[in-house]
Amino acid sequence: MQTDSDSCIISKMGIQELEARSIRSCQEGSHESFSVLFDMYAEKIYNFLFYRTFQKELSEDLSSETFAKAFQNIRSFSPEKGTFSSWIYRIAKNTLIDHYRTDKQTVDIDSVFDLGLDEKNEERLDAKKNLEEIRGFLKTLSKEQQDIITLRVWDELSYKEIAEILGKSEGSCKVMFSRVVAKIREEFPEALLLAVLLRMYI
Repeated sequence: MQTDSDSCIISKMGIQELEARSIRSCQEGSHESFSVLFDMYAEKIYNFLFYRTFQKELSEDLSSETFAKAFQNIRSFSPEKGTFSSWIYRIAKNTLIDHYRTDKQTVDIDSVFDLGLDEKNEERLDAKKNLEEIRGFLKTLSKEQQDIITLRVWDELSYKEIAEILGKSEGSCKVMFSRVVAKIREEFPEALLLAVLLRMYI
């Protein structure tokens, strides 16, 4: 009898095979195949960029630029060097870095906060307060710690993917993530941040 776990594994294998086929087809010249990859990663890449800019339009523009670069360079992708997921996230990360190198403006979170909330104003204000609390805590972490937390929690990437994106070992990523979680538990025992982190597999 097939269990839910078995179905999940089969489904995941099907998605991985579809991704692999689409990549091969695109590398062989079928431009239409890239639309499959776009559909698979559009929301993920947008979220990746939004949680680092907190600007909807900017995130959309950077997402478009990321996929344009991925399309132009698809032939350079090799599964022997890592997953397609980590490859396209690295493109998104570098696209964001390039943006901030050319645009020195600092943006106030109050002017760009937009999570598409349709709830009452009080709920919107609560969400805004929570977001600012999270951002405030992240600022107390090192750049590497911030990257690992956001990649693991908000982007929901595996340690293998995170290691490939950051150029580190899986072990070091796991250790760093665990240390940050321990810090949260020690300093913010009842904070929203802990609840957010607990949605992950820790």
